[in-house]
Amino acid sequence: MHPDTLSLLIERARARTDAAQLRQAGLQRLVDQAREHLALLHQYAGEYDARAAHRAGELRDPSAQQNQISFLARLQVAVDAQARELALRESAAAAAAAELAQCRQRQLSLQTLHERQLAGLRRIEQRREQKSTDEFAQRARAAQLDRHRLDAGTGNKR
Repeated sequence: MHPDTLSLLIERARARTDAAQLRQAGLQRLVDQAREHLALLHQYAGEYDARAAHRAGELRDPSAQQNQISFLARLQVAVDAQARELALRESAAAAAAAELAQCRQRQLSLQTLHERQLAGLRRIEQRREQKSTDEFAQRARAAQLDRHRLDAGTGNKR
């Protein structure tokens, strides 16, 4: 794969990872909000039960008792609905976290491949340089031997 193509793929993977990270963070905020809302509902229900238990000894008319029962039923429906909402948001956040992990893994894989490609190109360049250096040294030795032979043949000594 051409290094420029791989660089483009890495940039796209980085953009997808960034988008997935933003999406996961947003969903996590929604989970936190839903959890806080559910906690408030539970707290309110507990406080209402405590007040009702405190007033249990008081005489109440049947319509007040019916209102209390109706209110408690609606409150329980709200608690149940919020618990379902929290579960849905947690599920979506977990899916987003898995997607983010997958995006990060893809990006890392592409970066590793790119680094290996660059290392391979560096090795090839080093081999070319070494070959060039070896050829130059070999020519220099050959020229030195030729001069030595020439000097030895003409009787000149250096």
